[in-house]
Amino acid sequence: MQADLPRLTGGVLTLETLICLRAGEWARDDARGELRPLDRECIKVAGLGGQAHPWRCRFYRDASGCAIYAHRPVQCSALFCMNTDPLEDLLAREPLLDRAKALEALASLAHIPGFYGMPDGTRALLPDLVTAHEEQNPVAPVLEAAVRLGFAPKGASGVTGEETTMEESERQNLLDGISKAVRTEAAFRDLCVERAGIPAAMLPFLLGRPMADLLAEVGLRPAATTPERSLL
Repeated sequence: MQADLPRLTGGVLTLETLICLRAGEWARDDARGELRPLDRECIKVAGLGGQAHPWRCRFYRDASGCAIYAHRPVQCSALFCMNTDPLEDLLAREPLLDRAKALEALASLAHIPGFYGMPDGTRALLPDLVTAHEEQNPVAPVLEAAVRLGFAPKGASGVTGEETTMEESERQNLLDGISKAVRTEAAFRDLCVERAGIPAAMLPFLLGRPMADLLAEVGLRPAATTPERSLL
């Protein structure tokens, strides 16, 4: 949330600890009790990954709990599992943090916390890279195409999980479009690192999760990796 900007500029939350969930991604709305596409981007603490608990908070310590408890994000402060009203009130009242606001706040600093060696020229590119990536690689059309092919998260709101009746040519066009989107998005990421000098650790914040990973979450994977579940 925008109230967390001091934690960002103060170095408590560095960009490598954050991830952007982009508009169109599937996400659980706990207030409504449903899984649905995001209508706008949101920034959250990145999970540690892994199969069992991919979204386990990276600041949680088994022996001692939250490692940044005194400076934890405002949503964490408002969360109480026995009564979610304070958190729901906060979400309804306070504006969410997005990449544009975060980068605007960081632009006033001499260095980006956690990335002190980044040249000024590279820093200046960051907002334009975010904009270009969104324009060239939007999430919503790709995941909507996957839904039409019968690929959606289990329990997604308003989705049957069955392929829409269509001609084979239309089905192939959808597959071709998805495949092209995956390749284009992957190439954009590679160029950010190889040509623009963006640290790979910053990409989850700047660009969100790779398109291939978002498709894998709904069961659609490249043919080279899982032939039995592939369509690409």
